[in-house]
Amino acid sequence: MALSLLVAAGPEAPAHAGRRASRRGDDSKEVRLSPDARLGLGLGLGLAGGLSFGTGIGLALRHRHVYPVFVPAPNNADYVAAVSGTNTGAAMIGAGLGLGAGALTAGLGARDRALWGEFAAGGLLAIAGVAWYVTEWQRVQKMLYDGGKEGAVIDLAPLRRETAAASFIGAGVGLALGTGVALLTRYLVARRLVRPGRLTLAGGRFGAGLVARF
Repeated sequence: MALSLLVAAGPEAPAHAGRRASRRGDDSKEVRLSPDARLGLGLGLGLAGGLSFGTGIGLALRHRHVYPVFVPAPNNADYVAAVSGTNTGAAMIGAGLGLGAGALTAGLGARDRALWGEFAAGGLLAIAGVAWYVTEWQRVQKMLYDGGKEGAVIDLAPLRRETAAASFIGAGVGLALGTGVALLTRYLVARRLVRPGRLTLAGGRFGAGLVARF
């Protein structure tokens, strides 16, 4: 007896018509994920945040020791690379914290309004961080170029502020990314793009078949 696989992609049986109609009537209601789905989403975002946070700490600690000994231009390529590495590490630390906050919110099953609020807050935080970073970056570049000239004042405060601004950018991007993933997941569930199929074993004219309905 031949074994055939039949995929039914047409309309569901009439018994499900009333259920589908009732669901359409509840489209205005907010879609809530199951506890298992919330746990998986929170763990996934938390894992990404942890990896970003740990990598950022490693980068920041690796290059931080060069800050006390300032090296001006033109022979300061290593110093500039260390500054860039520290800023990258600070951004990754901030991204880890932002993803962690998004994972906590998504895992607790916050409502859509709370997620949209966090998404907007992350975007505003990233924009403010970029504006701050650009301002401090100009000061740092001027100090790196003029630091070796006579009468120039060496102030390492712009370096610390630039690093802080990079962490703000990372935190905003991480928070917006985490809440954006949570909102996208709910959207897909609401649109029934992510749902389990139903498999049944049925007999036919040409043998037995496995019928899947999606």
